[in-house]
Amino acid sequence: MGPRAEFILLAALSATAVAVAGYLVASGFVFEQSLGEALRNGVQWSPTGTLAALAAAWLASAWQQRAAGAGHPWGPAGMAARATALTLLLYPLAVAFWVMLTGLVDRSVASGGMPLRELAAWVPSIVLGATLAALLIGSLPAFAIAFVLCRRYLRRRGGSTMDIA
Repeated sequence: MGPRAEFILLAALSATAVAVAGYLVASGFVFEQSLGEALRNGVQWSPTGTLAALAAAWLASAWQQRAAGAGHPWGPAGMAARATALTLLLYPLAVAFWVMLTGLVDRSVASGGMPLRELAAWVPSIVLGATLAALLIGSLPAFAIAFVLCRRYLRRRGGSTMDIA
């Protein structure tokens, strides 16, 4: 597996872990759910973080390749900051997509799912709540993990990370 594919895959997997852990933390503070229920709900919401991180890692790695080709190498902290910012910018879109997709599936599979028109009225509130939770709970862990992944990616690409071993 090439460095870019590995970076994108690991970013998506780590985003899934951060999303589940973030939901567990949020459920402990806000929802007061049992651990099993919070874990189940965290896994149900984790595709939002996975989708956002997948797209952000793909965009950040392409952006890094263009910058390196132009003679402007990135360090791991700069690349991690860009990747984390892209993920946080794409997260509201991923939440909106996930809510509408699950609503559509629920409507077609379940006998009494919520009508999509009624669900669409709730999407802005859901997106706002999920995005605020991602900003408050997930930003620092996501940046820390992205730093490690970006450092590995840059080393595998053969670029200097400007760090000691």
